[in-house]
Amino acid sequence: MGTKRFRGKPCAYCTANPATTGDHIFAREFFLPDARANLPQVPACEACNNLKSQLEHYLTALLPFGGRHADASVNLNDHVPPRLQRNQKLYKELDAGRGNAWAFENDTWQQTMSLPFDAKRAAQFFALVGRGLALHHFDLYLNEGQASGSIFPSAKLSAMYDHLFQHPESNPIHHALGNDTVTYTGLIRMRPRLETVWRLRFYGGLMLADSTDKDSASSSEIIVVTGNQDLVKKLVEM
Repeated sequence: MGTKRFRGKPCAYCTANPATTGDHIFAREFFLPDARANLPQVPACEACNNLKSQLEHYLTALLPFGGRHADASVNLNDHVPPRLQRNQKLYKELDAGRGNAWAFENDTWQQTMSLPFDAKRAAQFFALVGRGLALHHFDLYLNEGQASGSIFPSAKLSAMYDHLFQHPESNPIHHALGNDTVTYTGLIRMRPRLETVWRLRFYGGLMLADSTDKDSASSSEIIVVTGNQDLVKKLVEM
């Protein structure tokens, strides 16, 4: 799909600069080559596009290790090695931090490999994703005094969002991209303040936890909120 139609429009991510191109909200590299059709795009300026690309280079090399979806093995074996070859610094970082972890799956505890995960970089990326989704689905730019933030919620916090999405007036939207490589649910609330809320799952619900915080909870989903900056800050700090 051409990107000329995006040029000159406000950037979805910063809103301050005119777009120079169209950006895939979820980078094509997250998906197998034959599963990249109809990925959502938004206008992006050069600076935001470059920043987001740097974050995507990190995540497209790391996240496939936790894949649980149908394309997980092919993605990991065929597409990740060349990315790590081009990024020796990340390869050495992952190799040095590799360890073991226990996960409760299929009614039993199973040992699995763990890799160091920079939650701050990931949170920055997903906050940008929230801005992109708000524009793509609800034609909503973030204005002054608004922000976007993302969290990797505990089970207790996920349950709180269950109630929000199950509310009779929530009317959430549901989308699955690339053979369920990425799935997300979103809603927009007009009261008491304008905000959007998104629940995302990558690679069949890979488990994420901040490797720099021993008290952080593991999560199989990412929650992103856009709206009033004070509210977003409180939600991110929960």
